[in-house]
Amino acid sequence: MHRHLNFIIMEQLEATQEALSMYVDECAMLCDKAEAILREQEDPSAITPMAREVLRYVQHLVQFEHLLPEAYAKADRMADCVYDRPRLKLDLLRVKLEAVTYAESIEGHAFEITEEIREEVNRLAANIQAADEGRWADIRTESMLKRDTIEWSKQYEACIDEAEHEAYGHLTDIPRGIGFCFAIWAEKRKALAKRGIEWRSPNQMNPGVMFD
Repeated sequence: MHRHLNFIIMEQLEATQEALSMYVDECAMLCDKAEAILREQEDPSAITPMAREVLRYVQHLVQFEHLLPEAYAKADRMADCVYDRPRLKLDLLRVKLEAVTYAESIEGHAFEITEEIREEVNRLAANIQAADEGRWADIRTESMLKRDTIEWSKQYEACIDEAEHEAYGHLTDIPRGIGFCFAIWAEKRKALAKRGIEWRSPNQMNPGVMFD
């Protein structure tokens, strides 16, 4: 069953079974690639265009009842691969929420997971709004480690891909092992500074905490 929504997808995707299956396969392939990049500690800026492509597909797939599990699963996998890009992550989480709420309407009862997803969506949205309004003290995270609140800003998200690509480009011959985090944080800090952003790395934000 096709669900009619009040928005038009740019570059309208097709609704044939063949096309839908191809979109699901493409999402799976992109999620695999993104997860491999994180696993190998390679340049994460390459994940952003993959995430945007998956977002485009799952926003389409979530309209179809029989593809709700696929839309949910692919949005969930890619959201887990997106760091330091809160607005992009929020868009993926909103697809997850749409998928479960649509499924609830079909099943006729609430799911336990729905409220957890809604709370995460609301938390990210509130933090983004706080950053947009310069209310840095109002930003809340669930992590035990402190992170620089500048990471929630539009300015940071707009240039983090470029900065990370530059930073990783300076470390192509550095082994991905113990101590690599300090090298990449130093390069990332310099790359962001060139773009007018003063960023404090996790080790600067958490003195006394051991990182490897």
